[in-house]
Amino acid sequence: MNLEFIKDKQRIAIIGNEGAHEITKIVFHVLNKVGKLYDFILSPNNYQIGDAAIVITTCDFSDLDEIKFKEFLKFNHHIALIHHVEDEKSKNVHADEKFIEKYELFADLTPKSGTLLYNKEDNLAIVISEKQREGVSLVEYESLPETEIEGRYTLENNQSLINKNKNFLSHAGAAKALLQKMSIPSDQIMEAFTTYEDKI
Repeated sequence: MNLEFIKDKQRIAIIGNEGAHEITKIVFHVLNKVGKLYDFILSPNNYQIGDAAIVITTCDFSDLDEIKFKEFLKFNHHIALIHHVEDEKSKNVHADEKFIEKYELFADLTPKSGTLLYNKEDNLAIVISEKQREGVSLVEYESLPETEIEGRYTLENNQSLINKNKNFLSHAGAAKALLQKMSIPSDQIMEAFTTYEDKI
């Protein structure tokens, strides 16, 4: 993929040890529902580059070797969402400074006037994102509030949806924060959530 093709687009990255790909699917679903054009790069063989003003990529850092990580950094994001760093993978497999340094290096590349969104329920995401970076805006988010009744969630706008994935509310909270940063109205986001099919 020649990144020259996306140099004039707003570049958005969604990363984490857990949930990054699911959040990306939710974001795509909402953008499709509201009719907002977007391009994406999900892998060297799975991408769409057209006339959209934005391009979205995603990455699970736990799966990256050094070569793939350096390639990912070339995306040069304007907006990044750091979802879930502190999980079993980071504790059991990557519990070392070098692993955390990958996230910090990525976050350090956020340009002035860029934005970092981070999960306030994840301690490592907080530590990585709240490091002082000149001119970078910080946006924290959390899981959507809900009430569960017989397997059906009732969300803040009284919309209800059936979802069996216990992580959906966390992923949806991340997606909502990012979509609002992309100027999608909250009511349209919440309405689109009710038609999202979460395949687990």
